[in-house]
Amino acid sequence: MNSNPDWDKLLELGKKKELYSILEENEHFLVVYKRNGIAVQATSQAQIDLEKILSEKYKKPIYVLNRIDQPVTGLVIFGKTKKFAEAFTEKIKERDISKTYLAIVSGSPEEGRVKLTHYIKKLHNRAMTADEAMEGYKESVLYYEKKQVFDNYCLLKVDLITGRYHQIRAQMATMEMPIKGDLKYGSRRPNLDRSICLLSYRLEFTDPLSGVVHKYKAPLPDNDVLWSLVDESVL
Repeated sequence: MNSNPDWDKLLELGKKKELYSILEENEHFLVVYKRNGIAVQATSQAQIDLEKILSEKYKKPIYVLNRIDQPVTGLVIFGKTKKFAEAFTEKIKERDISKTYLAIVSGSPEEGRVKLTHYIKKLHNRAMTADEAMEGYKESVLYYEKKQVFDNYCLLKVDLITGRYHQIRAQMATMEMPIKGDLKYGSRRPNLDRSICLLSYRLEFTDPLSGVVHKYKAPLPDNDVLWSLVDESVL
């Protein structure tokens, strides 16, 4: 591990329970509830992230199997063995993993189950969208349903079909429905804690090694008053 004393201080900070909690673990994988403010896998070796924290905790490599952005809260899965990580990655390629998000957005979402298809390219830490296929852009698909209306915002349930860079954030912004607090993609004001109102809410998959079906649901965040108003019975 990194022996830089400043990094060691960050590691100690990262071990604090308020940054993450382990919802389930077995010999092959971990399901973690990540709070906003910490990266799953940082681009810099000096930056604290969950991958480093968990690798230090278990004294062995931990495999990142899905990512959510630093200002996003919710479910993340890590592999504890290379065998599981490789098998799970194949299931991701086959789109055999179900991922549902909750998003609090402004704007005017349509009624019913709405399909959004765009094409996305990562450019300078931002997702650029196009309505038609272009060189370097990847097809990006999600479905959303409007579930609850607040004074100036709506709660959406989002089923992610593809997993592109900043996909939900970029597609919602393209539809003039930016996520609350997401300044990068058009929100008018930040959230106080720099979070954005996007939650990795449900994760469902069939264990590629045992065949057991696993289902997980994240608790709602407590860092924005609108989350406290969500009626989970409508979900």
